[in-house]
Amino acid sequence: MKGYSFVICAALLLMLCTVPAAAQLTPAEAAAQLAVTSYDVEPQVFMYKDTGTVRVAVTNTGEMPIAISRVKLYSNDLSVYGGENYDSVGTIGTGNSLAFTFTVVADTPDGFYYPFFYVDLRDAGSVRYRIPVTVDSTSLTASVTDKPDVFSPGKKEQITILVGNPRENTVNAVEVVPLKNGYTTVQTASFIGTLVPDQSAEVTFEVTPREETVMAFAVRYRNGINVHETLVEVPVTFGEDKKRAAIVLNNIVVESGGTSYTVIGDVTNAGLRDAKSVIVTVGEPGIPVDPYRSYVVGALEPDDFAGFEVTFRAEPGEEVPLIALYKDADGNLYEDAIMLNLADTAKGSRPDSGSAMPLIWIGLVIVAIAVVGGVIFYSWKKT
Repeated sequence: MKGYSFVICAALLLMLCTVPAAAQLTPAEAAAQLAVTSYDVEPQVFMYKDTGTVRVAVTNTGEMPIAISRVKLYSNDLSVYGGENYDSVGTIGTGNSLAFTFTVVADTPDGFYYPFFYVDLRDAGSVRYRIPVTVDSTSLTASVTDKPDVFSPGKKEQITILVGNPRENTVNAVEVVPLKNGYTTVQTASFIGTLVPDQSAEVTFEVTPREETVMAFAVRYRNGINVHETLVEVPVTFGEDKKRAAIVLNNIVVESGGTSYTVIGDVTNAGLRDAKSVIVTVGEPGIPVDPYRSYVVGALEPDDFAGFEVTFRAEPGEEVPLIALYKDADGNLYEDAIMLNLADTAKGSRPDSGSAMPLIWIGLVIVAIAVVGGVIFYSWKKT
């Protein structure tokens, strides 16, 4: 019985002596158990001077705990911060994972870089892993896809801007902001949001230029936490709008009536847009008088016309401007005018319709001759 007890005690002692030996891992074995299971670079592609993060996760894939002394991220090109947070890490248990995040500044030219992730194991050995980081300073593109050929001061126009993302990564919080240098607009910004690689989006602004300048719009966006901006410029040159309403005054007849004159005629919209609030009157030295100081025509669509009548006083022989006032859809006021020469206007005459009177008399003569001829022919045939 004593011999049996001795054998059991010896076996237990042997097991206690051998377990610690088995628990001790060689440096190579410990390093083999610790694996880099994932990494994440944000933003995915840096721009010059961008600040971002590199996050690396390691997992203990073995069956024994592993003691980690410190963790570092080394780079000869990128500026790395945050390594001091991991000067003393501790033990990572079986099947557990730890994540380490470092701040990176891309203060280096565009290119591909491979900072060195290093895990120093307390019981000797280490784990090393290269993390790829890309720096590409390609900006978003912005172009004007629609604008008027010429601008008019104070006239509202539409401008369409196309924003595209030629980068290899997604950018966020994209917006177009009018800088309002020499122009006004009701919109303070137009938000686009997220643009994935090779995606584009259009925004439209209603602008009112005040002076000939270069209108500037800022395209702002975020690459990670970094705000970037690119400009798109639209030169403003004032000129005549080829599509606006064009008022023509024609078929003008002027009558003299003692101390005043009466002018009648037609007003026609020969333009490509509607003319609003059309009014016909006279300017100095003419003085509008009742009953038709001014004649309100109203709206005229393209190729539409209407008659008018205006009464005024002026000295005989003077030249008086006949004025047509009208507005566009934005309320901008326009003016077209012709000159009335009163030198040859006699009392009760209509200078512009004089050529019609001989035709009337000729017609009456022809009718009279036909009637007389018919009577003579009828009488001759009866006899």
